[in-house]
Amino acid sequence: SSILLGNRVEGLFYLFTLGVIISGIMVISALNPVHSVLWLIVAFTSASALFILLEVEFIALIFLIVYVGAIAILFLFVIMMLNLTDLEGGGDMSNYLPAGFIIGVVFLFEIAHVMGGRMVSWPHSTSYPAHDYIIKNPNVEVLGRVLYTDYYYLFIIASFILLVAMIGAIVLTHDSKTEIKRQDIFIQTSRHLWQD
Repeated sequence: SSILLGNRVEGLFYLFTLGVIISGIMVISALNPVHSVLWLIVAFTSASALFILLEVEFIALIFLIVYVGAIAILFLFVIMMLNLTDLEGGGDMSNYLPAGFIIGVVFLFEIAHVMGGRMVSWPHSTSYPAHDYIIKNPNVEVLGRVLYTDYYYLFIIASFILLVAMIGAIVLTHDSKTEIKRQDIFIQTSRHLWQD
């Protein structure tokens, strides 16, 4: 029974990993920006499922709430409000190849560094006073207590940064038309009185 369950979990892991890879490729290869954002949502959702399989529920929920629920939807609305059009005739994306190649090589070196076992490991010390609390409680509760007590000021600063980003998106998409004809009731009524 446990072997069958392990095989199912491993199959789900490979399935969601393939989903992340394919949707990531589609994000950078789709010419329509709306399609890119939709593929980005698929990538974030697949990554969230991977974190749930790895029993890291807090990061999975953060992916769903912050990335899918806020940032990707914000991208989608900004793209639709700015009325961006598709690239004509497929578009020439060859000028992006050098930057993409450099970023890809950096990521490959990082993956090779981690897989080679040369990653710096944290010392497993039991002298930390809250060690037993961290072991016995779920990671969502532990991270919530640390975030809202020890690092509350960083949390407030991050909230202000997101507020500024939201205001900036609203200002960028706000269309202030100066050609709108406005009604002046006093002039209209006085004109009507003078005509009589």
